[in-house]
Amino acid sequence: MSSKTLLKVLTAPSKIASSLDWKKLNGSVLSLNIHKNRIGLAVASHPSFGKNATSLDDIPLAKNGKITKECKERLATLARDYRVCGVVVAWPLQNDTGRMGASCGRVLHTLEELLGQDSTLCTPGRPLCLWDGKHSLAEPEDQWGRLKAYARTSDKKVHKASEEQYNEDETVFASKVWEDFCRSHWPELYQPAVKPARTTSLAPARTTKTSVDESNWEDSSAYVNAALL
Repeated sequence: MSSKTLLKVLTAPSKIASSLDWKKLNGSVLSLNIHKNRIGLAVASHPSFGKNATSLDDIPLAKNGKITKECKERLATLARDYRVCGVVVAWPLQNDTGRMGASCGRVLHTLEELLGQDSTLCTPGRPLCLWDGKHSLAEPEDQWGRLKAYARTSDKKVHKASEEQYNEDETVFASKVWEDFCRSHWPELYQPAVKPARTTSLAPARTTKTSVDESNWEDSSAYVNAALL
């Protein structure tokens, strides 16, 4: 399958958030976390409803991460039953350099197979985006193409590249991806409620009772809980 198929349905994360805003009452977003041998799933409605994302059973992959017909059918069914308007896919950049590594390569390879022939998971009307929930930043190169990361020393006694560089996806969960996505696109829903300022009157008090129930001050500091990936 050509990567052009992936590019046709790949969009900016803000477009996914905008689509969910438009379809707030009856739409949802599917969050995927692609591993070597399975795909983690979570589905969520608009975060303003205050509902956590629903984690679904993982979809096992065949040998060498191959996508089976059953895998495509289940994802297509989920997209239809939950009225999915967009898909958020975890993008596991390397923590130390903020660059694409083996985990990102696996994600792209799996997506290309997943969106192959007869797949109805993603369409121009149901696009997908890649989301780095850790917000890793790649260091810029200097004028000679050098990176500070290559000269950085470490205090580690043992370094296992197979665990620390090539398996970044193992530390990511679909529901957490969606939660971070929500906090980035709807930050106002996660701001603590502001307590009204207390004023002191200069007039002598007529009674020892307060005019406002002080228990309400604690209630006003509640947070709006939202979903999720």
